[in-house]
Amino acid sequence: MSHARWRLPLALGPAALAGPAMASDVIRTSPTIVLRDGYAGYPEFMKECDWAAELPAHLVEYSKGLVELTDQDLGTLPGRTLRIRIMNMRSAEGGAFSGPKWAMIRAELFQDGKLIGQYQPYRQTMTLFRGGCSSLAKISDALAADTAAWLRRGEYRVQFPHERAV
Repeated sequence: MSHARWRLPLALGPAALAGPAMASDVIRTSPTIVLRDGYAGYPEFMKECDWAAELPAHLVEYSKGLVELTDQDLGTLPGRTLRIRIMNMRSAEGGAFSGPKWAMIRAELFQDGKLIGQYQPYRQTMTLFRGGCSSLAKISDALAADTAAWLRRGEYRVQFPHERAV
């Protein structure tokens, strides 16, 4: 018996896993991220900067079809949904003279309303001639890339069981 007929299916196996997401595998998320409950953050940068909308847009881009944006209430949607909150942040004008700018988000993945995974990346930047909004834009891009990589890995676990988003 020849083993040649098995080469093609075995060779295609990893490629099939790396292909585009099926419609039922799509993860839906909000077009803007929000501050965690009870956290004020830096209100001036939440009003002036687009980074709370840039992060989900970058996430869609980096996920390569795995994530899509929706204006619907994530708590009522079937399937997989992703809720993203800003846990902590620091921003200021003045480039490197005002110190590092940073943010930490929490991404919570739900399957049919049940929490199945949490991810909490942190990023910071300290560039000499970058203002608060442009620093946050750079940070949101990096956080989106981190979150997309986590979603593509598919290794989900609940890290903070007593601190769920509602």
